[in-house]
Parts: sequence; C-alpha cells; structure tokens
Amino acid sequence: MRPRRRLVAGGVIAIAIFGTAGSAAPAPGAAEQTAPAPERPSAGAGCRRAVVFTLPGVTWADVAATRPPALLEAVSEGAAASMSVRTIASRTSYSSGYSTLGGGSRIDGGFVSGAPAEPGTPGGVFRRAVAAAGLAELTERANDAGYNARPGALASAMGSRPLIAVGNADPGMPAPTPGQLGRWVLYAAMNTDGIVELAASEPDLLERDRSAPFGVRTDAGAITAAVDRALEVPCASVIVDPGDLTRVDRYARALGRALPGDRRRALEDADELLGHIRAALDPQRDLLLITSPTSPAWAPQAHLGVAVAAGPGFASGTTLESASTRRRGVVTLPDVAPTVLEHLGLGRPPSMTGRPWVDASAGGVDRISSAIAFDKESVFVGAIQASVSTAYVIFQVVINLATIALLAWRERGGAHAAGGFLETALELAALAVVAFFPATYLLGIVDGHALGAVGFWLALLGLDAALVAMSALSLKAPLDRLLALTALTTIVISGDLFVGAGLQLNTVFGYSPIVAGRFAGLGNTGFAALGAAAVATGALVVHRFNGSGPALAAVAALFAYVVIVDGAPQLGSDVGGVIALVPGLVVTWVLLAGRRPSLLLIAASALGAVLFLGAFLALDLARPPEAQTHLARLFEDVRDRGGAVLVDTVLRKAESNLRVFRTTIWTYFVPPGLAALGWLLARPRGRWARFAHAFPKLRAGLVGGLVLALLGFALNDSGIVIPAVILSFLIPLAVMVHLALEREETA
Repeated sequence: MRPRRRLVAGGVIAIAIFGTAGSAAPAPGAAEQTAPAPERPSAGAGCRRAVVFTLPGVTWADVAATRPPALLEAVSEGAAASMSVRTIASRTSYSSGYSTLGGGSRIDGGFVSGAPAEPGTPGGVFRRAVAAAGLAELTERANDAGYNARPGALASAMGSRPLIAVGNADPGMPAPTPGQLGRWVLYAAMNTDGIVELAASEPDLLERDRSAPFGVRTDAGAITAAVDRALEVPCASVIVDPGDLTRVDRYARALGRALPGDRRRALEDADELLGHIRAALDPQRDLLLITSPTSPAWAPQAHLGVAVAAGPGFASGTTLESASTRRRGVVTLPDVAPTVLEHLGLGRPPSMTGRPWVDASAGGVDRISSAIAFDKESVFVGAIQASVSTAYVIFQVVINLATIALLAWRERGGAHAAGGFLETALELAALAVVAFFPATYLLGIVDGHALGAVGFWLALLGLDAALVAMSALSLKAPLDRLLALTALTTIVISGDLFVGAGLQLNTVFGYSPIVAGRFAGLGNTGFAALGAAAVATGALVVHRFNGSGPALAAVAALFAYVVIVDGAPQLGSDVGGVIALVPGLVVTWVLLAGRRPSLLLIAASALGAVLFLGAFLALDLARPPEAQTHLARLFEDVRDRGGAVLVDTVLRKAESNLRVFRTTIWTYFVPPGLAALGWLLARPRGRWARFAHAFPKLRAGLVGGLVLALLGFALNDSGIVIPAVILSFLIPLAVMVHLALEREETA
C-alpha cells in the first residue's frame, strides 16, 4: 500500500473508533474522561501486537536499586539481556536511539530535534498524520554512514498495520523553543515518508510539577488513557516513551550530576505504566519489548542498557541473544525492529541490518546481577584501554631508543662488560613486550573492575613479568624464550576462540559491547597479534630445526590452522583477516623454504584467500539464521540489493581506517618502529648480509611479517593498528637476533 493510502486508511480507522471523542484534543488530565472503551478482544481479535516500551538512560544497576515490580515480573516471565545502544557516534543521542529503533539499522540522529514538523490533525486522544521534523537530515546522515539505513523502515514494513507513538518528553510546558522538544518517540513510529499515522505526543500528556525536572512531569492518567486507546486500534502496535526518564536524564546532564531521587521516581512512575500495559496484553499473542534506547546522558562513560522480551517465543527465565551479536546476554538496538516484524509475521526489509532477538537457556544464572557486572566490566575496560595502549606504546619507543643507543655505543667501542649487562636487560625487555599480549588476554579471566585501576595495573605487570621469568628460567637460549612466548600467544588467542572467545570480549586489546564494533569471534587487534605470533613462531621453529622438511611441514600446518581459526564462522569469523593472512602466510612460508615468491605465486595466494572465504561462506549459510555471521549477512545483502552494498562496505571500512589513523596512539608508534627495525637490520654496514648468512630463516620471517603488516593495514578497518601490533612482535625478534649477532661477532 502506498504511504498516502496508508495514511488515509489510518485516518478512517481513527475516525471510526474515536469519532465520539470530539475533534479537539482534550485538556491536560482530561483524557481519562473519554467514552468507555469497547471490549478489547473485539478490537484486535486474530491479530498479533507488539509494544515497545522504552526506558531512556536506564541501566540494570538502576533496576536493581529501584526494584520496579512490573519490570522485574517481565524479566521473570520472559528473556533478558544487556542492550548495546551504540549507533554510530560514541554516545547515542535521543534522536539516534529512537531513529534506530524505527529503522532497524544504525542511524545517527545528529542534531535532529524531537519535534513534529506538522502536528497533524486532531482525532480524539490522537493526532493523525503527524510529520516528524528533520527527516531530510536523518536520511542524509543515514546515506553518509553507508549502512543503507532507511529511517522509518519499521512502520513502512508494517503496511496497513498501525504503529502508534505514545509519549512526550518535552523539557517544559511549553518547551523553551520548538527545537528543544522531546518527542523522540515520533522517530521510532514514523514511516519512511516521516509520517506517524497516529500519535499521542501533545502537551496534554503532561502536567505541571514545580518539584520535577523542568517543572513538568507526565500525567499518569493521560498517558494511561492514550495507551488504552492505542491498544484498542485493530492490529496496532505501539511504541511508548514514558517521558519523565528522558527529562530527568537531560536535566542531570545539564547539572552534571546523577539526580538519583528523581531518576528513581521517574522509573517507578514508568513501571506503573508498564504494569498497566502488561495487564492489557495477551501473553499468548502479544509481544512486549522493553529497551533502553540511550545510555545515561549524565554519566561520564557510556553504559549498556536494559533489554527484555516477554511473550510468544521467549521462555521464562531465559537470556536474549541475536545473530547481530552471537553473544548470549547482549543484543543491539537495531535488533528491535526485526524482532517486532518477526513476531508479526512480516518480512524484514533489506535496509534493516539488525536481526531478531532469540532466547537461550540462562543456566540458572542471576541475569540481572550478571548484566550489572557485565556493564561494570565494559565501562572499566573502556576507561582503561587508552592508558594501557599509551603506556605500551611509550614503553616500546623507550626500549627501541635504548636498543639503538646501546648498539650505536657498541659500534664506537663501548665497554663489553657494561654492554653485556645492558644486553640482558634489553633481551628481557623485548620478551616483556611480546608477553604483554597474552598477559592482557589471560587477565580477562578475572573481573578487572573488581581489581580497580591500581590492582589491574599491578596484576597486568605482574603477569607479564611472570611469563618472562618462566621463559627465562626454563629455557637457556634467548631465541627459545622468545619462541615460547610467541607460541603461547598463538595458543591463547586461538584456543580462546574454541571456547567462545571469552578473552576477546572486554579485554584491553579485545573488543567492547559498548563500542559495538564486534561482539563475537576475533577482533582486528587479536587478528594482528595472532598473525604476527604465528609468523614469529614459524620463523623461530624453522630456524631452530635448520630448515628441515618436518619443520617446514609443521609450520605449513600451523599457518593453515591460523587461517582456519581466524576465518571459520564458528571461530574467528574474520573476513578481512583471511584476505590478509592467506597471501601473507603463503609468502612467509615460501621465504622460509628458501625460495623467492613469484608474481604467479602471489596471484595464486590471492585466489586461495577467495577460496577460503567461499568455503567459510558456505559453512556460514548452512547454519541457522540466528548463528550466522556478518559474512553471510553481507552475502544476503549483496544478493538482495546488488553490488552497491559491497562498495558501501568497502568505503565505510576505508573511512574507518582513515579515522583510526587520525585518532589512535598506535599511529605514533609505527614510524619510529619502522625506523628502529630498519636501523637494526642495516647497522652496522653490511649487517643485513651477515644477518642473511647467519639467520636466513629469521630474516625471512621478518620480511614475511612486514608483508602481513602491509596487507593487514590495507584490508582491515582498524588500519594503522594492524602494522603497529605486528611490529610489536617483529621488533623484539629483530632485537634478539641483532644481539645474537653481536655475541657471535665478539666471541
């Protein structure tokens, strides 16, 4: 049905039902005086309905502190999880959150105000054909983001079934300016033409209260009557914004403090409305989704929100997950619209990147306590990641400078005794650089937020030192110690993928559900560490066994294993990693075998990467939809919408690459790191030739590692981070080899 015809149909329905209610909107507080409602079964018999009840800025910690009974009953009777509210910007605005709810894909609301461009025509409790403001800006931003999102896709996909908006979060009555209105719920319920067929969002939902934020609060009787009327519309689904939670959140952000008393009261009032809605729904037919569309605006860091599903398909006491995350206990905001459509038996439009929620057994876990701990850990790790990365980069730069200074001094005839002590210190420091990566992942076994910042740092440095000490005490040769640590890195990262990638999530070199770039499998930093560790391990193994056939065969098996672990949909599901790893590892192995890579070999390795991806895609498509990865979703999108989707994906990753280059601390490590590596390999004059003669396999490993770094930089959206991480393994290897050459030449 065309949008205009749907608009007319909605108007006819509203007039037929509410014609006796009068043509003018009722005065504040008067909505409950309208005519008695007909029996609910006659209004929606035979139709499934969905109600999306929003709790802006609410976290599971708020729920535990307030203990709202209706929400807790919904949790008990349905499925629950943490909500990742991230859309595109680092903090999700109200317009972004509600637009994403209605779009089923990540949408950046930018500076769009929560206001109606045209208020529509009166129709009893509702206004009909309300035009949401800012559609042009929303659409432009959606197009620029490259996700092919369409604001309003949910309402349009519902066809003739009404999607009704109820709620008003205006910061005052009247609001200071039209541009500061708070009717964000319109963006969740509008269609792709920016039209909300039926909306109860006018000021008559509010009442004055000088003690409330902005001097106004939601009139409980008015919004309850509006919800009742909405549920009487045949086959209607409803999106509800209680209003007061948004006002408290905005007020707290303006003051820079939490306002716990006001937030508690707002959540309690919202819970009373939620309880009324739950009583009005048929649990065998109707679906209730409760979600936080935004993180607390007043909080210094972003948080995870609340997600609950109660109704058909969601068993009591279970935990939510979706194909978007493939991680039990966390779902995303774009998943809400596909979940509604799945419940209504309607098709999901290609523009929706989200996937429906599904439930999974909770295994007797206290879901609320687990969600609170999960949020604390996510916030803690997000806050400490920058300092860890910065310290790690600075430490490496210092070590590199010290190495160059020592070796330059030795070239000028520096004392060998003092040099021997410093050589040992530099070797231990190089081992510490390599051990740092497995230490960060192993520390993920414990909750960092329970340790606190000081305790976390002490534990991390202590674990790093312990790994270095164990290698130094158990192995005599410095290169064997390095081999032990690179092999440990390979084992830790790859082995973790077989048990669910628990050490990738919420670790300092892993990924975060708050950032929401990835939720399962192997992240880009993990790919770089795994690839670099595999190259170094392979080179050290072939060197140790003098390039023997069995050693080369073992390394070939190791490289194949790494590619499979990185790319298999059940494990790493890393598309860009496979494209970089296959040619990078093939070139490395050929160099280790003592051969020169040809153009034909390089072309064959690129074809091999495509074949690996094809095999992984076939495996992915054979799995249930809720288990499929982004590789299968990309294939489906290209099939449904054409090659432009692939072009958009490549461009989006290129833009991300450039953005990371400008913002990450790792950018400042790569140039001096490459300079240090070049100095180590070229000084003193003729060292590269002596290196090739004494340690040909290790030199081959360094060259292969640089090839992998270049490919990883070009083919992953983490950009400069990839070569920086790989250099963190290659430079220690070069340092150890250089010092070994020094000892041989002075022996």
